[in-house]
Amino acid sequence: MWGRLVTALPEPSAHSASIEGVMAFVETIDTAQSALRAIGDHALNDLGGGITTTQLRLLDRLERLGESRLIDLADALSIAPSTATRLCDTLAERQLIVRHRRGRDRRELQIRLTEAGTQLLVAVRGRTVSEWRQALAGISGEERLHVARVLARIASPEAEQGPPGDPAHGLSA
Repeated sequence: MWGRLVTALPEPSAHSASIEGVMAFVETIDTAQSALRAIGDHALNDLGGGITTTQLRLLDRLERLGESRLIDLADALSIAPSTATRLCDTLAERQLIVRHRRGRDRRELQIRLTEAGTQLLVAVRGRTVSEWRQALAGISGEERLHVARVLARIASPEAEQGPPGDPAHGLSA
């Protein structure tokens, strides 16, 4: 699959800046992203017990934030509070999160991961990273670092590149 992507790209030249060259470049990035995302989706389908990618994102964000208010979680995920409530309803039913009131304000709902929620995240991450390693096995650490820097420049063109603020800093083979 990867060989097919590389052969679709034109050789470096003035043609690379042409519409076709730009489209081929973006298409290659999109295809690679889809392949890597499919690996994560496969792990979630195998291990997630029917939870959705969005529900997994909520668990992941909750792990990063720690115990949080529903409104803060919704903001962090850029979703409506009502959507966050529905996601949390399902996750609470599956005992992946716990909701409770904090203090005297009954409207302030706090949410935290349960041990089962943490275990699910660890399992899905572990399987995903293992399969990513296999998919990237033929790409050297130097090539990965170069691609990471290029993608960081696309994502944030104003960001200064290079150590120590290098967005790819810490990536290794």
